[in-house]
Amino acid sequence: MTGALDARGFKAAARTFPSGVTVVASRHRERTLAKTVSAFTTLSLDPPLISAAVGKDSPLIGLARDSGLLGVSVLRDDQRGVAEYYATSAALRAGPAPCPLLSATGAAPVLADCLSWFDCRLVAAVPGGDHTILVGRAVAVQVHGGLPLVHHDSGYRTVTAEPRPTWESRAS
Repeated sequence: MTGALDARGFKAAARTFPSGVTVVASRHRERTLAKTVSAFTTLSLDPPLISAAVGKDSPLIGLARDSGLLGVSVLRDDQRGVAEYYATSAALRAGPAPCPLLSATGAAPVLADCLSWFDCRLVAAVPGGDHTILVGRAVAVQVHGGLPLVHHDSGYRTVTAEPRPTWESRAS
């Protein structure tokens, strides 16, 4: 392969990879921001690290840097409306959120209802082309029953499988 990579070809190849759908959120003082993100992964078990890539101009990055809080909520297969709501620019969102964000004092905001969530402390914000990769250390997680919402080929999809049991864990 020689020459510059065609952007359309790169996007077409990237669309073949299915990924989960998350809502990434942060809060600082009285301001809370959240957005739909499919570029999420776990990085490490020891220490428990996650990463989420958001557009480099997103105000969510500054909020996470200021507060150190990063919440990631993994969406269930019946939460397409939640994904679409948080994928819309905050200035253009109509009506109240279909699923509210909750956060206890000192905790990152997470969705009140979702497949699972990660309450994290921001440990790094790394430039990554047209995105910034936010790395968080999980201090609490919770898993609920259900199946995941999946993003594939520029659309939302569902999978069929047996749901897993619920689980909750907090750092001591």
